[in-house]
Amino acid sequence: MMLEHTYSRVGRKAGRALSRGGVSVAPLVMPGEAVDVTRLFESAKASQPEASLPPLPAAAIASPGGFLAELEREANGREVQNGPDPEVLGRNARLVNAACRTAADYWARLCEHLNVLKPAGPGRYVFDGRNVLERPPGHAFRVLPKLRVSHSGDEHFDSVTLGWRAGHGQRVRVVKEFPAEIERLKARLSFAGITPFESQTIHPGTGRPQGMQFEFTADIIASVRLVPLHEEGKVRLSFHNIDTLERIEAEWPAFAIRATELDELARWICGRPHKLLKHAQNMVRHEP
Repeated sequence: MMLEHTYSRVGRKAGRALSRGGVSVAPLVMPGEAVDVTRLFESAKASQPEASLPPLPAAAIASPGGFLAELEREANGREVQNGPDPEVLGRNARLVNAACRTAADYWARLCEHLNVLKPAGPGRYVFDGRNVLERPPGHAFRVLPKLRVSHSGDEHFDSVTLGWRAGHGQRVRVVKEFPAEIERLKARLSFAGITPFESQTIHPGTGRPQGMQFEFTADIIASVRLVPLHEEGKVRLSFHNIDTLERIEAEWPAFAIRATELDELARWICGRPHKLLKHAQNMVRHEP
């Protein structure tokens, strides 16, 4: 009993001394009691705040001569190679805009002459087996440039279009009875830029619908449209109904759009031999 009393007194004094020091400790264990070591460690861990480690700097992850740094330099070089070169893009844009300006100026002068001459073009436009328009004169030539001008005065073209009409202003009336023939004629008139007046025909004996009648002015809408491809340094030309109901699309390098090439186009419009399509790239033809 005296031994237990002595342990109790010593424990109380030690507890008061540690409390004055501001440190929280686990309570003393009396002799003869079973000790749970796990609870002692958990209590000590709960009394201390957790410390967070700062992130390592990049220099500590990869040294200047390490393999990771070598991969980083290789990846950065690959990104530069795959990306567009600003100098090349700027040069291509200047070439393309210069080509558009050359075409717009040339076509403006061409329109003045052709509106006086009204040349008979090379056209042969077939609406159906009985109605064919051959070598109609061209008239109403005009140029429609579409561009934006920046504050510095630089021109940025979206397109340049040379348009005209081919025909005598002749009124035509066509009657079709079968659905396939009706749809075929509608497609050809739409491709020619003609909007007809449509009416249903009635059989005189039975009074039943017999077919469709189309009335229209047989003037063909023809055009040449130049579209710039700024990044590629090219231009795309679309020729619509120059000598038949057909649209031809082709590409040229921007530097090739010179007076000599535009002369070949003028010969084609006037129904004379030409070599415009000889050096065309990626040429595609569309028919109604």
